[in-house]
Amino acid sequence: MEEPVKAAPGRRERKALATRRRVLDAAETLFVHVGYAATTITAIAEAADVAVPTVYAVFGTKRAILTELLDVRIVGDDGQAPLRDREDWRAMDRETDPRGQLALLAAISTRISNRISALYEVMAAAAGSDPEIAAMYRERQQARHADQQVLARSLARRGALRSGLREARATDIIWALANPRTHHSLVAERRWSADEYQRWLADLLASALLREPAG
Repeated sequence: MEEPVKAAPGRRERKALATRRRVLDAAETLFVHVGYAATTITAIAEAADVAVPTVYAVFGTKRAILTELLDVRIVGDDGQAPLRDREDWRAMDRETDPRGQLALLAAISTRISNRISALYEVMAAAAGSDPEIAAMYRERQQARHADQQVLARSLARRGALRSGLREARATDIIWALANPRTHHSLVAERRWSADEYQRWLADLLASALLREPAG
């Protein structure tokens, strides 16, 4: 059964979306360059060229801005579909070759980290003094773990994991390696290219997780 075609957004809806994007873009710039704690709603409104009440009406709180900003940057658009329902993730699920699956994960992880690694640094820094951000950081880390467990389970069921390596430990390894903060360290700080990072991650995941080919 075909899904119904959605009507094109009207003028008011397009304007509201444009305002939302401007606020998110402005907030991202300020969070990254000034820091979460030092960024005020007023500064975000000024940078986005909108009224302060507009920011409060659209988002409510600075924490809500950071939450939505992460959600949008993770999937790469304004759509509501979660990561696991995206075509690139589904392609990874359908892949039958374990090394191919890990290569696809490395590609997905690199694309996401290109968009969010700086924000993850912001969140981690703010977590030290803001209990609400600390809770959000833990939730995000656990959500990554849950997503990556799906791949670890697939590899375990196919008998692709190294001898003695169980699904739970494989999940932890993927979670630790395919990490936005690792990306930030190597790409933003050590100036690796995104392609270099992606190849390194794919090779490292395969080496750490997969049994050696027979023969």
